Amino acid sequence: MGALPARHCPHSVPPSFSRTQAEEGEISNTADQVLEAFASDGPLSFAVERFVAREGQQQMALAVAETLADGGSLIAEAGPGAGKTLAYLVPALLAGRRAVISTHSRNLQDQLFLRDLPQVSEALGRPVKVRMLKGRANYLCRYRLARAAEAQGELDERERIGLESVRSWADHTVSGDLAQCRGVPENAPILRRVTSTRENCLGKDCPDFESCHVFRARDEAVRARIVVVNHHVLIADLQLKAAGADGLLPRFDCVVVDEAHALPEVARESLALTLGTGQIVDALKDIQREALAAGVWAEVEDEHDALRNAVRDLRLACPREPGETDWTPAMLRREIEMLDFAMEQLFECCEAAVDDEQDALMLSTAGLREMRDRLGFMSGALDELRQEQDFEYADYAYPDADFEADPAVAGNPRAGWIRTTRSHVSLNLTPVDIAGEFQRLVEDCEASWIFSSATLSIDGDFTHFARRLGFEDARELLVESPYDYRRNALLFVPRDLPVPGRTAEGFTEAVLNAALPVAAAAGGRAFLLFTSYRALDEAKEILSRSPDWKDRFVAQGAGRPRSLLLEEFRRRRDCILLGTRSFWQGVDVRGEDLILVVIDRLPFEAPGNPVYRARQQAVRARGGDPFNEISLPEAVLALKQGVGRLVRGETDKGIVMICDQRLLTKGYGRRFLASLPPMPLTRDPDEALSFMTRVAAAPRQGAA
Repeated sequence: MGALPARHCPHSVPPSFSRTQAEEGEISNTADQVLEAFASDGPLSFAVERFVAREGQQQMALAVAETLADGGSLIAEAGPGAGKTLAYLVPALLAGRRAVISTHSRNLQDQLFLRDLPQVSEALGRPVKVRMLKGRANYLCRYRLARAAEAQGELDERERIGLESVRSWADHTVSGDLAQCRGVPENAPILRRVTSTRENCLGKDCPDFESCHVFRARDEAVRARIVVVNHHVLIADLQLKAAGADGLLPRFDCVVVDEAHALPEVARESLALTLGTGQIVDALKDIQREALAAGVWAEVEDEHDALRNAVRDLRLACPREPGETDWTPAMLRREIEMLDFAMEQLFECCEAAVDDEQDALMLSTAGLREMRDRLGFMSGALDELRQEQDFEYADYAYPDADFEADPAVAGNPRAGWIRTTRSHVSLNLTPVDIAGEFQRLVEDCEASWIFSSATLSIDGDFTHFARRLGFEDARELLVESPYDYRRNALLFVPRDLPVPGRTAEGFTEAVLNAALPVAAAAGGRAFLLFTSYRALDEAKEILSRSPDWKDRFVAQGAGRPRSLLLEEFRRRRDCILLGTRSFWQGVDVRGEDLILVVIDRLPFEAPGNPVYRARQQAVRARGGDPFNEISLPEAVLALKQGVGRLVRGETDKGIVMICDQRLLTKGYGRRFLASLPPMPLTRDPDEALSFMTRVAAAPRQGAA
């Protein structure tokens, strides 16, 4: 493909923009510094292990430098090994800009903060104050830790064990970053009890405010020159600033969004409105504890029980089976009205109890005041959920309803839907189109935007990604991977497999029958990636009955965190790992530990997803083609992510096996193939086994 020419982006810059001589000189000087840094004998060659001067990396760095200089935006796809991290860090440091770098994965965030930024700033002689800021759920809340310790009787055995680990670690932690608490997995149940949320944070009323890890991290971030965050924190900061608040981050000159392929869905999730029964139940538990501590439980007990009963009635009225369904007011009108009434009554009781205590000059109600405010927040969310849904359906369902349309909402409809789990339900309103809302959030940011990832284009076309965020006028740059896919990788699409679909009996078993001989030749060391939990569970059941594989696989599920599964996979070195969508991206297993990636089918979105269905309807309403505008491009990008798990280093070798005949039998299959790395294609199982035998025979690192 080669690199595409960077196009000028008038975003944030008038079309008539012309550079002065000074600006031309600034860009020229920065370009010279960039080229010097990336030279084969430049400063990076001495500071970065195994540094190799690459033309594509230099080209991307120059495009970033020009974008930072003129205040525009850049969408840059850089294949694996192209060196995109250095390509944006070097010009950002040389330009001296106040920058925010946003990632999707915790691993990359840590890598940038702990290794890359210190290494590059030292190499360039540009010392700079760098801080990392994570979402509040990553930091210990000392107040809630104390409350959890007081309520150990409510904890199960796993939570009690986790609590002891957190308490021991809390005595000496400086940052409060729970990722550093050894022995407590990232999804441990105790974590929600020892961290705060926006709703339950006491703020300056908290007795532990002076030692609060969240506010200390935010204070340090605001005073930093470069802040490393994740996408959720970035969106939260933009939302706060758009609302006129101070925000979480300093005013920045540039934003670098790495792993940018994930940003549209993170933005959609962040812009959604959600209220769940689990959220209310947690609040009820806290209210009871705080009311007992303040000595006012008798004043709120009846209303507390009424709200608990209203939550139960709502849960019973919702679909019973886990999944996602559309939601209309006609389904839950009575239950939501009762929930709203009960929440309002409990709010008023908490407010009265707080006022009485304040009148008596008692200081025991800080927690109860927070509970009152938390109820107010949830009541406001419920009111918004109800009113928007009523307005949307008023024309034909409730002609007498008296609701006023919010112009912003009317121009940007939101999909109403319910998510059901084994124990809770949540009511959701999710924007159908986020481009307009995202542009509203960034319109006051006088900053350059750099979007970077290995998967942003479809056969060299960036239109889909650009449209999703409203950056259609951005410069575009595509840098190929320097890895030799033609020699080191093989694409295997086996013949005679059934075409996947709802009526394809035995499809998962057929996938395993085709894949396991190749996995055996690989000696394990394989990822089997599935597009659904149903297929994953079926594969687990089949493998558990296999004499050869029942003890040689690890699988996603049962609450095991991804990090522990990967650790076991690497340690054993002879097993296969079964995963769903969360293993398609952000997983980095290098070298001979992973030499086979099997993908069961092309990753088209499930048609039952309510938000996806609403997006399709919106495209049809304006005369567009949902398949070519949404389904196909998003499946192509997801497949690129899955395929990208195989070759993570220059010497990595192996096979990508895609078990979906549509890749070769459907016309749209050409779009998939044209977007994948240039691997030779085979349909011959003997050729695949021969290739894998040669790869597997290579000496393993660390072997005796």
